[in-house]
Amino acid sequence: MKRFDLILNSILVIIIVGLVLIVPESHNAKATSGTLSKSLTTSLINATHEEKVLDDSSIDEVITNFTSTVSSNITESKLITDVLETVVGTMSGYGLDCKGCSGVVGARYDAKGNNLRYNDPIYGECRIVAGDKKYPYGTIVRVKNSKIGTFNAIVLDRGSDIGIGRRYMFDLLFWTEKESYDFGLSRNTTFEILRYGY
Repeated sequence: MKRFDLILNSILVIIIVGLVLIVPESHNAKATSGTLSKSLTTSLINATHEEKVLDDSSIDEVITNFTSTVSSNITESKLITDVLETVVGTMSGYGLDCKGCSGVVGARYDAKGNNLRYNDPIYGECRIVAGDKKYPYGTIVRVKNSKIGTFNAIVLDRGSDIGIGRRYMFDLLFWTEKESYDFGLSRNTTFEILRYGY
């Protein structure tokens, strides 16, 4: 019985810690985590008060049930690590001082008066990019294998050469056109769509 209690307690601690690290901090996630904690605690109390000694197959069954419950709850929580779409292409750059640019991007965000980065409540600080109309304003893109590394970006603008079937997949915003020319092109860049729109 002591062996079973030790295994059960270890599993409970691992699952709770895993949930805290994996599930995003939102109202739904907290509710899911709370429900799961209560469920696991109830199961643990019931199991520790059992009179009979469980064999290895019974312990395996308890572990399988806990794992299934955790997997189900994590899936329902819509993890922010979910990738909705992956595209590989070329990323160009443009400056706030480009011809015809006012500093206010297509989504009416004043980059010149604010910042080249947009602070998203879920994804944090994101670089601003122009993207295809398929991607509504507010779409979050994880940019990987670029000349400047991996980062999150948010679609807040459009461009005539930007989009699916066009010259460039996305266009990264810089302070000046000179900076964008220095950046040049980032070829074979991976774009992972994490969210469509706001």
